[in-house]
Order: sequence, then structure tokens, then C-alpha cells
Amino acid sequence: MTKALLWLAEDLRMEDNLALSLALSRAHTGCVAMRIAPEARGRPQRTPNRLALENAGELALSRQLAARNVPLVLLGPGDTLSLARLCRTHGCSVVIRNAADGSPLEVECRDRLERELAQANIPLQVVNGELIRHSGPEDDRPETPYLSGQDCVAPTRLGQDHPIALLRAFLARLPESDYEAGMWLPAQDRTSSSQLSTHFAAGVLSSDRACLETMQAKARWLARHPGQAATVAGKSFGAFHRRVTMRKGFLTSYSKRWSKYAQPLWIAPDSPTRDTAALWRAGRTGIPMPDAAMRELAATGWINFRLRQMVTSYGIQLLGLHPDEVGVALAEMFDDYEPGITWMQVAINEGTLGEERGPRILNPVKQGRDLDPEETYVRSWIPELSSVPKGLGHEPWLATSNPLPPPLVDHRVAFREARARWGETKKKTPQLGLF
Repeated sequence: MTKALLWLAEDLRMEDNLALSLALSRAHTGCVAMRIAPEARGRPQRTPNRLALENAGELALSRQLAARNVPLVLLGPGDTLSLARLCRTHGCSVVIRNAADGSPLEVECRDRLERELAQANIPLQVVNGELIRHSGPEDDRPETPYLSGQDCVAPTRLGQDHPIALLRAFLARLPESDYEAGMWLPAQDRTSSSQLSTHFAAGVLSSDRACLETMQAKARWLARHPGQAATVAGKSFGAFHRRVTMRKGFLTSYSKRWSKYAQPLWIAPDSPTRDTAALWRAGRTGIPMPDAAMRELAATGWINFRLRQMVTSYGIQLLGLHPDEVGVALAEMFDDYEPGITWMQVAINEGTLGEERGPRILNPVKQGRDLDPEETYVRSWIPELSSVPKGLGHEPWLATSNPLPPPLVDHRVAFREARARWGETKKKTPQLGLF
């Protein structure tokens, strides 16, 4: 019989937490939980919204663990990161953690801690709590989500701000909106989508829990609306389920295949594109649609997936920013930053990932017209456009007087040059064979 040290990361929940369930099992005489602050293990400084959510998650989890006589130890950037010492202090002889994705800096920190445990002859058990796969024994994962009977929390026990309660409230209103169409549109995305991505990223809500709740909500709705599965309302459940499943796919692909190709993040202080990167980040490049998206991101910590693709492609392909400059900025600005999603998106838009298809090279003016035909979005985030006649909101430089600075690039010329550049690169670069 051994006492377990539970190594927490982005899994701040009692529900659907396989590592926690194993640590609390009868196989162990006791348990101590430990969490290293993200900044201490290599992640960028969290946004205020993310920090508030994780602080609340830590507090709620510490209270739930205390009720089971399990202390929660929190380690910050100034603390000594020694798991062997922590095990000796609390009398633990085995460490258990859920598998997780991570940037190269995080992987380096994790590897160092694992080497320390090996040198101290302390066993480490890694389990697939979110079905994030790595090469090796952990590939033998269950085909169904891990959800124990104890995880099924009755609605009456959930406060209004509990992640599962928020998920259930969203699923209750999901059929009232066209989720598949509205999730992409700046005017509708905040009401059509769940706005739970930060909860997923922080680990206070799991993908498997969301998938299960979605299928249960769909079954209840179809029971009340027989024959409506093929309607817009009925299809919304499947569309949301696919998005949650896609998140798991991103994390799995990153942790299993892509992370080994990623390089440690480093930005030269004298980068030749530093000033351009600052203008792109501030939403002041002179092209309204990506500028509006970056201003919304800076103000709220969130933009929809289509806008993320656009600003990433615009920064890398048209403005010529280094992919790390783009990725680091987004990592610092996203409330819902996850390495396995953010850096995969950067790689896709750069063209490093999925080379047979090529990078995402998007026309920011066309994107503006497609996503914001009434110019409502750009005008709400760029008030300087108030003097520009209707119809020119996405190309204010065509107006008699342009209140914005001249665009940093001619988007049409930059688009053609990016396509030509990729054509030359494809001739010279061997396939990495990631997929």
C-alpha cells in the first residue's frame, strides 16, 4: 500500500479525472494533490480572465479535496520544483498524472521532473484522462470516455457558475440558434457558441463530459421533437459535438505527432518585423477586418475560430511575421490558450503542417466582406471608420478621406507573393509525413 502524489495540470476538476480517481482508490493509503502554476512550467503569463477562472477552479477543487482529507499544494514561479522532495515531505511513494499536451518549454520542464523522479526511484503513472495519446503503452486507451458513476453530478448540486451547469444551460438554448452558421459570424458568435473554450483549456470542464452531456441533451430534445433530427435545430447538437471532438483531435495530434517538430520559442529583441508585429497585435495595420479582430481579442480574450485563422494567416503570410511572433502573441492574448490548438493552427497557417494542401493564405478584405457584409463588426471595433461611407468599411483607403493609417501592405500584392513563395518552398522542402 502506498500514498500517492497527484500531479495536476489542466485538470482542475473532480469530475472525469482519471488520475484523481486512481489516486483516491483503495490501492493507496492516502493522497496529496500538487499543481505547478502554468507560468512556472513554461506557459506565458495568463490573461486576467484565465487567471480568475483558474484561481476559482483551484479554490473549488481545494475545498472538494479537503472534504476527502486531501491537501492541495500550489507551486508558483518562485518555488522550488522538486517532486522528489515533495514526495519525501508528505510520505508519498508514487506519482500519478493525466497525460497533457505542452509547448517545448513545458515538455522540457516535465521531462526534467520525470527524470528527477526516476533518479529517486519514485514510480510515475501517466493515464489518459482526456484521451491525449503518446507513443508507448499509453496508446492502449479506452475507446469510450472515462466517466465513472461518481462523476454524474445531479443538477441540483451545481451552482449557476459551475462549468457543467453552464454547459447544460448552453445545450438547453442550442436548438434556438443556427450553431453551425452562427459560430463563424462576428455578429452571432457570442450567442451561438458555448463560450466554454476557456473552461476546457483550464481543465475545469472535460471534452468527454461535454460530449456525453451533448448526446444526452440531443436525445431529450428529439424525444420532444420527433422527426426533427435533420432540421437546423436538430443538426446543431451534432455540430457542437464535432467541435468538441475536434478539440480532442488537436490535442492528440499535437502531443503524439507534432510537438516533437516544434522548436523552443524564442523571439529576437531586434527582430526586423518587431514594429510590424506590434501594429498587428494592436489592430493598427490599416486593414479593417484583421484589425477589428485583434482589437476584440485584446479587449475580451476571445475571437471565433474563423477570425483566428484569418489573423494568423494575415500575420504570417501577408505581413511576413515569423510564426513564433504570431504564436507567442496569441498565446499571451487568448483566454483559452492551449499549446495543442494554438501552435497547430500556427503550423497549419504557416504551411509546415499539412504540406500537401499548402498553408491557409486568406484575403483579409474578402474575409471581411464574407463575414461582415453590413460592416457592423469592423465599425464597432474601429470607431475611426464612422466617417467612411457605407460600402467602403473594408477598404477605407478607397474613400476620399481615409481616417486609418495607410495599410502596411497592399493585400492583393501580398496575397499573390505569398502564393508564389509557397510554390517555390514546396519544390525545395521534403514532406515531414506528420499525418
